[in-house]
Amino acid sequence: MRMKRGCWPWLAGMLLVGVSGAALAQPPAVAQSCASCHGSQGQGNAAAGYPRLAGLSKEYIAAQLHAFASGARANSIMHGIAQGLSATQVKTVASYYAQLGAPASAASTSKNSKLLAAGREIVVNGLWQKNMASCDACHGLGARGIGATFPPLAGQPAGYIEAQLTAWRQGKRPPGPAELMPSVAKTLTAKQVHAVALYLASLPPSGAIPKSAHPDLAPNQADAMPGYFQPPLNHDLPKGKMGASIRRGYKIFMNTPKYAKKYVGDGMSCVDCHTNRGRQAQASPMWAAWVIYPKYRGKNGRVNTMAMRNEGCFRYSENAQGSANGKKPADSSRVIRDLSSYMFWMAKNAPTGHHMKGQGYPHIAKPPKPYSRERGHQLYADNCAACHGSDGQGLRLAKGEYAFPALWGPQSFNWGAGMHRLNTAASFILHNMPLGRANSLTVQQAWDVAAFMDAHPRPQDPRFNGNMKETIKKFHSRRYIDDYGKTINGLHLGAPGTLKKWEKQHS
Repeated sequence: MRMKRGCWPWLAGMLLVGVSGAALAQPPAVAQSCASCHGSQGQGNAAAGYPRLAGLSKEYIAAQLHAFASGARANSIMHGIAQGLSATQVKTVASYYAQLGAPASAASTSKNSKLLAAGREIVVNGLWQKNMASCDACHGLGARGIGATFPPLAGQPAGYIEAQLTAWRQGKRPPGPAELMPSVAKTLTAKQVHAVALYLASLPPSGAIPKSAHPDLAPNQADAMPGYFQPPLNHDLPKGKMGASIRRGYKIFMNTPKYAKKYVGDGMSCVDCHTNRGRQAQASPMWAAWVIYPKYRGKNGRVNTMAMRNEGCFRYSENAQGSANGKKPADSSRVIRDLSSYMFWMAKNAPTGHHMKGQGYPHIAKPPKPYSRERGHQLYADNCAACHGSDGQGLRLAKGEYAFPALWGPQSFNWGAGMHRLNTAASFILHNMPLGRANSLTVQQAWDVAAFMDAHPRPQDPRFNGNMKETIKKFHSRRYIDDYGKTINGLHLGAPGTLKKWEKQHS
């Protein structure tokens, strides 16, 4: 199999059924011709810009061969080769390269420290001033890949990566799932594309992930969108015990099930609803929330401190009732103190007592026509399933942590969380999703997706008193935006036993 510099095996594509059976120890005859470009062990050729195939998932490789054969991926050499392969041969080639280990060393290391630093900043911290998440958000820590949809980028030849990003910028590459890559590539300048390619090429494809490849507590460069408050940057972090508390709060915020395990009963983390480490305007940023507390909240009918507000997030979004001890943390707990330290630090120099631009989730207009769960289902498949799964259960990593959260089912937020309301979910979707393509959906589409997402079973509202009618009357009376207690697709949402019934149907 021969491949020119213009082809891209790490282009995200559809998932295909893989090959069963033992890994192949020797190159099958059908794969031997691939070695001239991709190396005897599929390691690629950095000097010539031919990509590595070793270690890519068999589903992914098979998908790319089918795309070459159909012409969806334009490459004159690969088109002819892929067309000549039978379905069995495609599976054989894909299985062979998938079972080969990725090399330990990087494809190349640039000596240009400034470009490498610029590339690292984008890869691990993102370009959030342009609403662009980090490359690692989809391709995993160290750019090692996540599942079959988001392939590994670490150690691929720099020239190859740059050529593909440039092709997307110019509209010469198929868009892939959710059309994420064209949007990302067009956000980058040509110089940034070059820097990203150099940095990714310098990362080792296997072995220990370098400490420098881990994201920072905050970006090293300004990340606020134009016209919004700029929270502190990484170099502003204080030292001593306060700095240590802020760091612990950051870890809790980014991976709540791991660092606040005792109080979490689902797979959700704070960052899932508050993007860019809780810094992003229009995604309920922490700096804008901190400065308006204490304040009265109608949800519980009292003046709330920020500690009480955080406790509420554990009760609802983190489904504390399903945790090991079945309760939320107390406001005197270290978990709440550390989260408060992190939020306080983010609000440094913000005006206390003022409602700031970008606070919360922006008001969203009513849809031009009644929302449709049927339209939302198709929009979800086109824009959301690549990350959250066709079944809405998210994407779980080997260690049990979630790369992308579940949007319904037992590992998602419960029926008391604010995101169960259609208007809240629609606003979040409109202004923040898909990740990397914020504001790409219309108001109508955002409502349709929210309607589809929230019309599924999830953990019980902790305020449920055993009587559905009373609970609806007291806490879920806004029926236009609230599906709690409704029967949709044969499931009585929120009723005892409904979630278990759904789980059984989808097991």
